[in-house]
Amino acid sequence: MTRRPLHPHRSAPRRTGRVRATDVLLAALLCFPALAGEARADDRCGIALQTNVCLEANPLCPATTTPLGPNPGSWPSYQRDPQHTGWSPVPGPTCNNVLWTTKLKGGIFAAAALAERTVDAPESLYVSVGKMPVCALDPDTGAVQWCGTDELGKNVDRSAPTIGNGAMLYVGTRDNDMWAIDVPNASSVLQASVAWRQKVCTDGDVSTPPTIAYNGIVFMGSDSLGAGTVMAMCPGSERRLKWCINPIGGGVRNSSPGLSQNGHRLYVNIGGGTLGAFDPETGVELWRVQFETPRGIGRAPNHTPVVHPITDITYLGTQSGIWEIEHTITAASARLLFSTEAVRERVHTPPALHPLTNTLVFGASRGNSSTLRAIDLDGNLKWERPMPGGRFRNNPPVIDVDGRIYVAFAKSIYAFDENGNLLWELPGLKSYSASPILANGRLYVGQTTGTVVAIGGCS
Repeated sequence: MTRRPLHPHRSAPRRTGRVRATDVLLAALLCFPALAGEARADDRCGIALQTNVCLEANPLCPATTTPLGPNPGSWPSYQRDPQHTGWSPVPGPTCNNVLWTTKLKGGIFAAAALAERTVDAPESLYVSVGKMPVCALDPDTGAVQWCGTDELGKNVDRSAPTIGNGAMLYVGTRDNDMWAIDVPNASSVLQASVAWRQKVCTDGDVSTPPTIAYNGIVFMGSDSLGAGTVMAMCPGSERRLKWCINPIGGGVRNSSPGLSQNGHRLYVNIGGGTLGAFDPETGVELWRVQFETPRGIGRAPNHTPVVHPITDITYLGTQSGIWEIEHTITAASARLLFSTEAVRERVHTPPALHPLTNTLVFGASRGNSSTLRAIDLDGNLKWERPMPGGRFRNNPPVIDVDGRIYVAFAKSIYAFDENGNLLWELPGLKSYSASPILANGRLYVGQTTGTVVAIGGCS
């Protein structure tokens, strides 16, 4: 693999015999990169780490006294749980009443998280936005509690935040980093402090929403120049790489690693067309199965694995439809549960799974012609509904305890009942590129322009 030089050569500027202010500033920035407002991508990547991004892996994590695992809360991680079901055990809103809107600086392309900072603390709404890369809002009023950190970086893009291991927030950004942020007390400061940042030194955006295991290990992935990298980070306030796989055999982009309910297997979508299972403690590969020929992931598609919390069967939305992967400890087999190839639609979002009714709900698109469907776990179609004027890409539906389905699609938010009947619609002027999240009777979703919308207060 061709490596980038640590410091790309530039041609020398033509000398004029006169020192310009811009020359002085440029020299200062080159000598002292911190003055540039953000660290250069290669500042933490020496030749050794560029050659071997897994060089720092150490299987022994230091002891920590902080609580481990996802924090308590309504929606602490991407699609709510480490299995990414997109299902909430509480009801969602039955009307389209807007409680509040809050405008943040930067675009929103990832789902929010709603969790407690520490056990028994009030919940906060955490939003990935622009270069902040995260802001915390009061879920009742929309008031900004804090916004930004004491370090600068590039856009957060499509990585949803994950809250866990005490007062820690993890999120990936386009500067090839996963950030570990100390979540402050909402009433004490205006911005958060960064505990550490793990960089992928092969130049790969970290657009995957991190996943926290029940023992506190944090899993992250990167496209890593199409080769793919998966890293496991130790819990705690100091950066410690537990294990690392590079290359994994295909890019890991936007797709969050899934975890079995017992925490014994980590599922990773590799290059869009393969699913691999790994030991979460050691990174040892247990099996992998290719279910379709890789066709390139692209910037927006999200092929996150969804794990049934009872059967441990995994479901994937892909180019050709919904796949079902059954497995033993050391082997797996895949079958196309529901094909969308006849209508030439692609599934670029993970399905939402209602584990009590065994229903999968997913969106599929062909250009700007889209369809929302519900199927049972035998692949039988329960209902389908056309969704013209937009496409499903990284904006999966979510389901409440009563089977109501909520979708942020194009420039509207929709709610359907369990039979696919429209309950309400909230049209707008701005577009959505992320999924909503559910709390007790409320729905929260961000627009691409940076506005957060809260819906609820229904009788």
